[in-house]
Amino acid sequence: METIAEVSIIDDSMIEIHIDKDIDFELEHAIQLNVKIHEIGENRKFYQLTVYGCRTVPSREARTYSISPEGSRFKMAEAIVVKSLSQKMVFNFMINVERPSIRTKLFTCENEAKEWLESLNSSSTAV
Repeated sequence: METIAEVSIIDDSMIEIHIDKDIDFELEHAIQLNVKIHEIGENRKFYQLTVYGCRTVPSREARTYSISPEGSRFKMAEAIVVKSLSQKMVFNFMINVERPSIRTKLFTCENEAKEWLESLNSSSTAV
């Protein structure tokens, strides 16, 4: 299968995924990403920053898998960054209607998304 995303570990608690622009993001891509996260993360859970390239929107099957307990098994929370109104509409529907199994929030700014994930991490580690 072709490579459709870059996955990198930012620190001990956060992983970053940049999904290519102009692709049809299908179920097999979502599964492929989970396998990659499992491999590089050594079966740990992460706060996940997912940045979608321009005009890339996951299929219904890919979304359903990604927000399911199985598709979210390596996520503590997810910040999704989008670039267009059409992406924003799809992900708002996913978050508000399809209901992810983990805490998920939509952003248009990557820095704000990282800050949100860092705030979740710091509040979970506070004594």
